[in-house]
Amino acid sequence: MKSYLYCLIIILSSSCTTNFDVINTDPVNSGTIAAGAQLTAAAYQLDGGREMGYPNLYIFQPMVQYVGGTYGMRTGGKYVRDEFYNGLMWSCYYGKCIRQLADLLAQHQHDSTQANYVAAARVLKVYIFSLLTDAYGDIPYFQAGLAYYDKLYTPVYDEQATIYKDFFTELEAAIHQFNDSQPVITNDIVYNGNLTKWKRMARSLQLRLAMRLSKAAPELARIQALAAYAGGVMQSNDDNFVMIHEDYSYPDLRGNGYAQALQEEAAYRYTIGTTTFVNYLKAENDPRLGMFFVNTDSVTNYLPIQPGLYWWEDWKDFIGENGEVVGQADKYCHINAPFYQQGGSWLHMGYAEVEFLVAEAAVRGWVGEDANSHYQAGLRAAMHQLEIYPGMVPLSADRINSFVSAHPLSVENAIENISMQKWVALFPNGYEAYANMRRTGYPVLNPVVDVNGESETGGHLPGRLFYPATEALSNPVNYQVAINRLGGSNDWMRPVWWNK
Repeated sequence: MKSYLYCLIIILSSSCTTNFDVINTDPVNSGTIAAGAQLTAAAYQLDGGREMGYPNLYIFQPMVQYVGGTYGMRTGGKYVRDEFYNGLMWSCYYGKCIRQLADLLAQHQHDSTQANYVAAARVLKVYIFSLLTDAYGDIPYFQAGLAYYDKLYTPVYDEQATIYKDFFTELEAAIHQFNDSQPVITNDIVYNGNLTKWKRMARSLQLRLAMRLSKAAPELARIQALAAYAGGVMQSNDDNFVMIHEDYSYPDLRGNGYAQALQEEAAYRYTIGTTTFVNYLKAENDPRLGMFFVNTDSVTNYLPIQPGLYWWEDWKDFIGENGEVVGQADKYCHINAPFYQQGGSWLHMGYAEVEFLVAEAAVRGWVGEDANSHYQAGLRAAMHQLEIYPGMVPLSADRINSFVSAHPLSVENAIENISMQKWVALFPNGYEAYANMRRTGYPVLNPVVDVNGESETGGHLPGRLFYPATEALSNPVNYQVAINRLGGSNDWMRPVWWNK
């Protein structure tokens, strides 16, 4: 990718803000900024820079009990409210990504020569808003990002059920708006101008969002899942929605945000696999265990940590069966090096997840497909998708075939099988893992070990993130309406609509 594009992205970047009155109040002569540059900026700001690595590392991954051990993980591992980590998705996605996309759409929505940029922006906007509403619940949606154009400085919080219905409308419209006869998307860091892949990503996102409603609105979920599958979802790992990064550190957005967070103060050394995750991998004889985590010795056999514990709280050495002693500081398995390379890619949505979604839809009778064949295709794709991480040693064909053959889909426990393997396949994407876990109930979490009684929920998993405190000041009236719908307080134990 050209260096001038990176420079443009960084120029377009803005510091995180929760104040809607400054979002789009001055697009900085945005009429001179090409639509492709704004689309690129919005995409890159999704996961570039450590500010976007923090929520995943310190909230969502510990919540789904992938990892634990560091002090920062108390937020998601013990359920301790932290205003800074909690508000980063809100401030950065609204202040950066939505800002760019809203401006792009306002400028170019009626220009037929920009149809492909507009369509891609609509798809990306749905994706970003889906992350926000799945995390927080009711959010500003229809009026968000319109401060400059419509003088809407205090946007209404729309209800999640209404937002989801519009997601499907927007995705359908965007898919039909893509036009091969119009100029191709240039400087496209998502799909390099390939409109077919953009359409497949949109249909795959439609399928993800449809399955999200399997409890709250099953008939709508069925209709949308069938439409998504019939329209053509991802066909291989080549269709994956992946952001490619370079080896740059904060505050440079070129560096993978999750990796930057892990690199900070060498947090990766104490980002430890939990008993929930590691023991499941061991029980399934999963060859990915050694791809996710590493030992520092030959005797601990990927020693995991109990959810909620800090790495220093179980202060004792490990003594192997052969008498070998491994010191406290080195005894736990920690995250593998490919995941904390700042030049590593970030997978937002992949073919493996899509195959698991199709398998679930087949189990529910929503699509006329063989669930097991899609399930096993998902297993295979999930193992290959780890090859995107720099330095990752690929699994051999024999090991992959052996694992897939040993894991046919259980008729009696199909939803559990699919959900558990999707949980593994999503690593390290805690955002989606947290959403899927709330919907399906898998994985079943282990009890949180809270030595000093820090948990603010009694060890019970929160149902959502709480709204940033700044919203009470910058958008008080609409904020209070949203709070009233939660029962009168900014309660993070209340489930979002699709999980009720």
